[in-house]
Formats: sequence, structure tokens, C-alpha cells
Amino acid sequence: MDRLSRRSFLKSTSLGATILASSAYSNPLSSLILSDKKQKNIDLDYVIFDKGIEKSEEFAQKMKALGTKTYEINKDISQMWSEVISPTWGKNKNTAIAGLTTYETMFVLERLAFDKGMLMYFNAEHNIANNNINHELQASKVEIDKIKKNLDKYDWTDALALKINNYEYERIDSKTKISTNNNKNEKNQILYSWIIAPRKVS
Repeated sequence: MDRLSRRSFLKSTSLGATILASSAYSNPLSSLILSDKKQKNIDLDYVIFDKGIEKSEEFAQKMKALGTKTYEINKDISQMWSEVISPTWGKNKNTAIAGLTTYETMFVLERLAFDKGMLMYFNAEHNIANNNINHELQASKVEIDKIKKNLDKYDWTDALALKINNYEYERIDSKTKISTNNNKNEKNQILYSWIIAPRKVS
């Protein structure tokens, strides 16, 4: 994968000014805002990507630039099971993960999550075909509205990275479809973005 720094990613999505402005908060106020944000948002441990799937690897690099560790899947999850899932899921520390992957990877992880008392808080199908990308989003209505706004401003993987990196604990209660232009002439394929985290809502 090509390396992508946090600085270059933020510049590419026009967020540099926002980050700089946020650092200008007074200390007491910024501490309050950040602590409240941390309680409400899912604290991701890993972003999962499928080796050899270009958009999956690209998305992982963008998430890494935003501060999330990455974990590679190379056709099966046996290594991830022994290193991440088995030691944490269903135990004292439940590891929260997200990804942009094939359906097979998402399906296997979703089934394991269900058996371990974890919950899928967001999932979306991204059907890349010719000049359009059709996104079918399943999430809370509030988060869907935020994703749609991001999709109007940024490239679709940028929009996903920015939202998934800052995603609230809200149960899936809404579904919507939205289309974006395929300006990069990406090859036709279907990928899935998702978040799996400890169950914190009923």
C-alpha cells in the first residue's frame, strides 16, 4: 500500500483549518468537549482490510492516517482469530473493529461478533459500476445524514473514513440509498463498509 500521512490526508480533505481551529480552544473547554466525545463515540482498535483489494487497502491507509491501527486479512481470518478476537471478544476488553472489505470478510466477522455478544453498528454496500457508485447505507438516521453530507463534499472513501473514525454508539434503525460519481474510473466491484463494537445500546 502507498503510504499516507495524517497530514496529507487531512490536507486532501480540506480539514486542516478545522483541526487547527479546534486546537485553539481554551484548555478547560477542549477537555470537556473531548471527554464527552470519547464517551459517545466508538473507540476503534483496528481497521480491517483485504490484502490485494485496492480500495480496501486505500481505505485502511486513510484510517491509519487518522490514528487507527490496521489489520490485514489474507483470504482467511485464522490469524486474526488467534491474535485479536479470541483474546478479547467476550472477555473483559472487547475489541472494536471496522473495515471496507469483501462481503465474505464482513459476513464471517459479523457471525463471530454475534456469537460473542458484539454488535454491528453500521454497514453499507458500495456497488461500483461504470460512472456511478451506488451506496446502500444501514445505520442510525443521525449518522446516515452525516455520511450523506460527507459524500457531497469528499471522495467516497474519504467520506467513509472521516465518519467511521468518529462514529457514535447508535443502533441501526434506518436504511437509505445514495449515488455518487465514479470520477476515478474504478473497476466494477462491490465492497462493504462496516463497524463492529461492544454492545452498548439495547
